[in-house]
Order: sequence, then C-alpha cells, then structure tokens
Amino acid sequence: MPGADGVLRGTFLFCAWLAWSRFRMVIPVWDQTLPTLIACLDQALRRIDGVPTYILTDNAKTVSIDHVAGVAVRHPQIVAAGRRYGTQVHTCVPFDPESKGGTDSTVRLAKADVVPTQANLRAEYDSIAELEAACEAFCAKVNGRVHRKPARVPAEALVEERVRLHVLPAAPHTLALGQTRMVNTDHTVRYGSVRYSTSPGLVGTEV
Repeated sequence: MPGADGVLRGTFLFCAWLAWSRFRMVIPVWDQTLPTLIACLDQALRRIDGVPTYILTDNAKTVSIDHVAGVAVRHPQIVAAGRRYGTQVHTCVPFDPESKGGTDSTVRLAKADVVPTQANLRAEYDSIAELEAACEAFCAKVNGRVHRKPARVPAEALVEERVRLHVLPAAPHTLALGQTRMVNTDHTVRYGSVRYSTSPGLVGTEV
C-alpha cells in the first residue's frame, strides 16, 4: 500500500490471542522492529485490559538473540518490557504444534480474511487506516461468534478471563513510544550518525 510519501510499501500483521477465551487481536504494522513489537504488545494488552502471567511468541530475533545449549537467550529489552508489564515472555518450541497452533491459526484466518487474494476478492488497500479498519472488522467478527472448540463467544469469555489477568500499568514501556537512547555526559544522544542535545539533568538516563 502507499506510504506517507506515496511510495508502495509492504505491511505486516501482528497477531495475538488469549488461549482460554480464544479472543484474537490483529494489528497492521509497517515493520518488524523491536519498538514496533513492544508497541503492538502494549496495544494488545490494553485491548484486553489486563496482563497474562506469561506470553508465548515465536523465536524472532527481536525476542531471542541467541540459543545456548538449546535454551533461548532473551533480548534485554524484551526482558525489561516483561518486567514493566508484570509478565514473562516465552518462545514457542520449534515445530511443536501444541505451542504454535493457536498463533498459526490466528495468522491463517487473518491472512485469509484480510490480506487481498484472488480467493477473497479483496482489492488493494489505499492506506494504513483502511487496513486497520479491515483488521478491526475481522476481530469483531471472530470475537463475536461462537468458537468451535470451547463453544462460547470469545468476547463474552474475555469478560470472565479478565478477572484473572494482572493489572495493566498506566503508562506503556518507553520502547513502545520509539527507540531509546542513553544521554551522554555531554548532554547529547546519538541517533544514526547525528548527535542531538537534551534537556539538563538527564545525563546517564534513558530517553
């Protein structure tokens, strides 16, 4: 779809679901960077108005930076985000349908319903707002009908599940608002190859 500059850009779908209520969330994004991931996580948690005890995700480089003796090493910012929201981030076991099945199902349904294909006869989206509206309509549809396995409506089940979720912090993790930088002793931060001045009193802090 065309970006702000009119140039065609690819988009991605952030897909999440709650295992008990089967409540699904689909958020369109421009990229798969760590700030975008944290922003999507924050938005998803605010949609359900709570925080689960742990979050299970794929083994993306933004989540796991390495594997030592078969054990995933989490990205420090992901660990910090987990502490901020009061949850633990775990990664799926590769090729394990039991740990990946729910996410894969959400992705498959969203792609079939939202992504333009010859099968669903959808036209291309002219803006990110149009894609966002399509994702919201998809979520409203799947969360408002009876789910086959638990035989209940996910949106209604979420009300019951919400009382078992942890309290959501009032403010999001700083990385959800953009990239962070440490303020140097000369009161500047570096972004790319450029240094920018900061307000007094921020030396040694993350901004």
